Amino acid sequence: MKTAVTALTKKGSELAVRIGKETSAKVFIKPEFIAKAQVLDNNPDIAAIDGNFTDFAGSLLENYDAVIFIMACGIVVRAIAPFIRSKAVDPAVVVMDEKGQYAISLLSGHLGGANALAETLAGITGGKPVITTATDVNGVLAFDLFAQQNDLAIENIDDLKHISSALVNGGIVGLYSELGITGELPENVKLLENLSEEAIKTVVAVSNRTLEFPQDSKILCLRPRNLILGLGCKRGTSKESIRRAVESFMQLNKISRRSIKCIATADIKKDEQGISDYCSEQGLELRIINREEIKKVEHIYSASDFVRSSTGVSSIAEPSAVLAGANARLICKKTAYNGITLALAEEEKELYI
Repeated sequence: MKTAVTALTKKGSELAVRIGKETSAKVFIKPEFIAKAQVLDNNPDIAAIDGNFTDFAGSLLENYDAVIFIMACGIVVRAIAPFIRSKAVDPAVVVMDEKGQYAISLLSGHLGGANALAETLAGITGGKPVITTATDVNGVLAFDLFAQQNDLAIENIDDLKHISSALVNGGIVGLYSELGITGELPENVKLLENLSEEAIKTVVAVSNRTLEFPQDSKILCLRPRNLILGLGCKRGTSKESIRRAVESFMQLNKISRRSIKCIATADIKKDEQGISDYCSEQGLELRIINREEIKKVEHIYSASDFVRSSTGVSSIAEPSAVLAGANARLICKKTAYNGITLALAEEEKELYI
């Protein structure tokens, strides 16, 4: 986690330097405190707070995964207010007093990791973490944290509040999962066999499929990132063509694009610009499979004489998808779209409570 720590006072700067050493955070303090801080830290990687503090705070939120402010909460709230967007993208923000007595989780407690960071900082200074998220205070399962810990993409984060509200207020929440679960569910979370149990209207659904949900239910949809998209294409295929093909392929198979973990292709396609551009656009890793590995298993998959004549192997999309995963199995055979072939493999995945 890329972290910054900043302070405005002399004592605060000394604590910032200490925290910087303990957490490898980048330290930002006022120019007049830098010389002494560098002597204390024996580390030249300490920068000056630059310009208007509100603008400076905004730049920290934009460029860091977590920001620690050692100053009054009021200063921080006013400074960061113009830059707060949503709990899905905001960085963790923790506020500390200059004596390190309290570490207050101010923003993005679960998804951003501010709650955990506050506990870490309190451990460094011997202070107390201050955590106010209702699920933590009441000791109930926080499904945003559950999603983060299990690498699940939250599809409709605005509906998280219905789940948290039900749990905090003593209600029952259903959990429908197409993945195995290890650990004991709390009493107020009931495991469901299907989504049509009429007695429970507030549900968390874990699936990589595009399911149909009852209209009168509040359902939080969590997408496991356990799918690998195998991709082959003609030379010079554009990013736009690949995007359209992927969208059609996922819709056809009723699979959520949010569950795609990475793209896989053969080494002969490693320099294909359209594939690289599509992966960059979607924020997906591109995994390159050596054709010698494909040759060992190509007899299992759909073969093409044309593909063999141009690439040296009879199939790219299907074996690449499976070979790129851990214990992956082919769930969608290759489909062709104007010179693009796509296939989908699914990794085994367990959820942990």
